[in-house]
Amino acid sequence: MTSSIECKNFLKSLQLLNLLVKIGVQNLIICPGSRSAPLAIAAGELSKLGLVNIFNSIDERSAGFHSLGISAASGNLSLVITTSGTAVSNLLPAAVEADRSCKGLIFITADRPLRLKDCGANQTVNQEEFLSSVCRRVLSTNLNGLHETEDNEILNLVRIIEEQISIFPGPFHVNIPIDKPLDISFLNKKNVLEIFKKIYLKKKYVFHEVEIKSHENKFLEISKSLNLDESGIILVGPYQGSINDLSSFNKSLEKLQEITGWPVFADPISGVYSDLRGLVMNWELVLRKNKNLINCHQLLRLGPMSSSIDLEKFLTTFEGVQILIKEKNHRKLDPIKKSFEYEFGLKDFVDRFLGELSINKKNNKSLSPLALHLIVAGEQIKEILKEKINSNNQITEYKIANLVPKIWPAKNPIMLSASSPIRDWLTFSENSTLTRNCFSFRGASGIDGTLSLALGISRIKNPLLLVTGDLAFVHDINGWLVENSVDLNLTILLINNNGGNIFNRIYKNNLKDDELKKLFLMPKEINWAKLADGYQVKFKSVTNFKKLREAFEWSISIRKSVIIKVDIDPENEISEKNALLEKIIGS
Repeated sequence: MTSSIECKNFLKSLQLLNLLVKIGVQNLIICPGSRSAPLAIAAGELSKLGLVNIFNSIDERSAGFHSLGISAASGNLSLVITTSGTAVSNLLPAAVEADRSCKGLIFITADRPLRLKDCGANQTVNQEEFLSSVCRRVLSTNLNGLHETEDNEILNLVRIIEEQISIFPGPFHVNIPIDKPLDISFLNKKNVLEIFKKIYLKKKYVFHEVEIKSHENKFLEISKSLNLDESGIILVGPYQGSINDLSSFNKSLEKLQEITGWPVFADPISGVYSDLRGLVMNWELVLRKNKNLINCHQLLRLGPMSSSIDLEKFLTTFEGVQILIKEKNHRKLDPIKKSFEYEFGLKDFVDRFLGELSINKKNNKSLSPLALHLIVAGEQIKEILKEKINSNNQITEYKIANLVPKIWPAKNPIMLSASSPIRDWLTFSENSTLTRNCFSFRGASGIDGTLSLALGISRIKNPLLLVTGDLAFVHDINGWLVENSVDLNLTILLINNNGGNIFNRIYKNNLKDDELKKLFLMPKEINWAKLADGYQVKFKSVTNFKKLREAFEWSISIRKSVIIKVDIDPENEISEKNALLEKIIGS
């Protein structure tokens, strides 16, 4: 019975997916296709057994980003299955982001057997090369066909993924040549399932997570450059570790702050807990106003750099020691090339550092004079912002950054799209994002996949608020086509500024209006209410913050996807923001 190709294709698919479940895969997205049929049918059977959640998507690009959102929110591997040909190429954007943001993601793509490659066979391309530049590994089963793959080959393939994900999280591409027949009869399927359940389903497999050993000499070299008797600053950029490790990251950060007394600058998506001592509010504006008054000669940088021009200028001109601690990221993460980089994570660094300190050095220190000075400076800016923001009820983007994290419930997660929102929230949100999980995909910093990412996150953590501009939103409108997406508990705050408003800020002074629109802003005339209705998504348009608060309450009560649109006047936005910044920096 199991000697037939169709039976072997099905059994090997069951074995592979079952092993991937055992290393942490809980959610799987299936895209349409014939060559991938054995994998899809096997996934369906594992779902019936309660081993994995499966969803379908007709758009592979959206499926990749949706799966990435699931991985980011859950801390677990997620999986996408596609057919062959151009379907594989559509996975590249999500693979790029998964690579740069260090999130575990597996792409399984079906292919033709070797005998059909490079001979003009239909839908046969060099797909095994499409994702190789960004994936941690590109793996394959037997090139002559899945049916010729031995059990130990499948096990070794999964072990490679498990080991690699422990060292350097990111995307993996598993390309699987599958020979016909691709379908399987009811009788053969029943018989194969019986064999699978009897022999493979409950079989114990040993997977060893690789122990990451840091370099003792490198640690000693770096740690000796720190002087706890002197002042310093802790800068926390976007968090790139697993959400499952966020608690231990914060415990280590808390201990580090206690033994130094240093101030902390935290990015909105740093993952830092809001009750951390030493947090400086409005730190980017503090830097802009007080950069010449910051007197210290050592910086601890955690993770990649925040998207702040003022911070980059400060770090570039800083003449003291800079230590950059990364979370399982082997890449260089310092574009200004002035830091010592340590890739073994904050917990490892702090544990080793504490081991090197004498008993009296481990005692908690009071906040340093620099910390007290910067905290007061941040509070003073807060008062200016409060006065300006409360002066009228008109909605602007910088007011959204300041007020929305205060009126969206404190424990509910938020996702910020790339481009304008993440920059505005860094400048104006006043650490309000730190009361909850806050996501933004800054690995490649593109607007690609914005809606799909948010929908993926909301499968795990909800009710979720997505804050996005109009172009980023419509760029990924196919995200709605992932199975039951409209039923997910996602509120979309759609900032309609009639195009890419970030380019207004950059190029407006040197281009005519028609050139700016044609080349950069690219405004689109969209009937947003009808667009929402077309996808059967609830829609509201609001004009002030009182109505926005009410709309949030309404959207949370619905427990489904909702679009809340606010219209922004770009000219007024720029004028107001410039006047506010002049008052803060010049006050």
